Amino acid sequence: MSDLWMILVLLGASVVLAVVVFNWWQEKKYRKDVEYRFSHTRGDVLDSNVGDSKNTAKKKAATDRALVSEDVEGWMSEPRVRQAPKFEPDFTVADSPKTKPATEPQLKTEAGKPIASPGSQSKVEPSISAQQTAADYFKEPATPSLASTSDASPAETSIEEPVSEPLPSITLPSALHQAMDWIGVIEAPLGVMLAELEEMQAEVRTFPHHATLWGQHVAEIAWVDVLAMDIAAMHSQIPLSQVVCSLQLADRGGPVSEETLARFQKSMETLARTLGLSIAWQGGYQPSQQAQSIDAFCIEVDKAVEFHVLANQGMFHATKLRGLAEASGMQLSDDGRFELFGPEGQLEFSVRNYEGKPFSADMLKSTVMTGVTFQLDIPTTTNNLQVFDHMVELARNMANSLGAGLIDVNRKPIGDVQLDKIRQQLNSISNAMAAQGIAPGSDHAKRLFS
Repeated sequence: MSDLWMILVLLGASVVLAVVVFNWWQEKKYRKDVEYRFSHTRGDVLDSNVGDSKNTAKKKAATDRALVSEDVEGWMSEPRVRQAPKFEPDFTVADSPKTKPATEPQLKTEAGKPIASPGSQSKVEPSISAQQTAADYFKEPATPSLASTSDASPAETSIEEPVSEPLPSITLPSALHQAMDWIGVIEAPLGVMLAELEEMQAEVRTFPHHATLWGQHVAEIAWVDVLAMDIAAMHSQIPLSQVVCSLQLADRGGPVSEETLARFQKSMETLARTLGLSIAWQGGYQPSQQAQSIDAFCIEVDKAVEFHVLANQGMFHATKLRGLAEASGMQLSDDGRFELFGPEGQLEFSVRNYEGKPFSADMLKSTVMTGVTFQLDIPTTTNNLQVFDHMVELARNMANSLGAGLIDVNRKPIGDVQLDKIRQQLNSISNAMAAQGIAPGSDHAKRLFS
């Protein structure tokens, strides 16, 4: 190869190498420039002060949330995820079985006792007082009053304002709560037969939001559940002096809709007029606003205590867990949880698989697991403070036997300090509910938080 060829080859290689080096340097330069621009964003001059204040507020909020997380969020959760207001929840009242009329059937009261023969009638004043302490969500008047509605039909999409008139006090069915149920009272001084209420019975059953219909015998104080009656009972020749209809205003699904309230009001007033009677709406509040207030109250107190028992190292056998649970009096439920029931058959707390898979008889024979989750539903548990202490004692015994420890949902150990904070919150929620006339674990509480 001649010298000329050698020079040309070296020159060409140098040019190629120079291009490669230049491209690499250019790429590196642009990369640094881009990284600098995106990592050093300049704020808007007009928005600088606002931005500083917002950043300060965000930092403070984050700090507050961190403190709350350690004190509350580590053990408290909502038993159910609340959805948007559910206007028509899944609730149906099954028709009672039909029987052939033979002898005159006995009508039973709320307590399950048959109605006695007519006798002297006495009235008991209602023991309902205003509840204005704690979270003041229930707008209940100090003295319950019955407001008589006019004969005009309400508008299709609005609820007619009741007209207040002085009416004598009555004893309402104990199953109803004046703040959470919108109650209408139909006075029948001359008596109304049960058979005349068949159409009203059928109409009330079309409302899914826990609607009820009650009747009071002329000579009895106790109320009978008209919705629970079959055809034979409805055709009995027993007159009623008062009829009460009601519609629950809210539950865990949310408040009842204004359309449902308007339909309930219109249908009950129309059916009362066909009997030559009028209906008096109780409570002295606007039902749609009351429904929103009850829903806000539910959100405020609808909490659950929840913590885990997790293995310290490795796993433990499910057979050992089952033995400990059953020895503590717990039962395996159909939905795959161990549940503990109180002396009166009420659910106290439950234990589920930490990994989420439901327990089953076959699974508990051969599976190894990492832990379990204890849960106590605060609003629906009677004496929840005592139940909580029992749950902690059982969980500690189980943890010692399984070689596990108690931790919260943030995977932090639970000690006496954390347990005392939980007790304080339990006491606060229970007092807030009791202040509104709804005791935790009562029938009213179970119905409201269903």
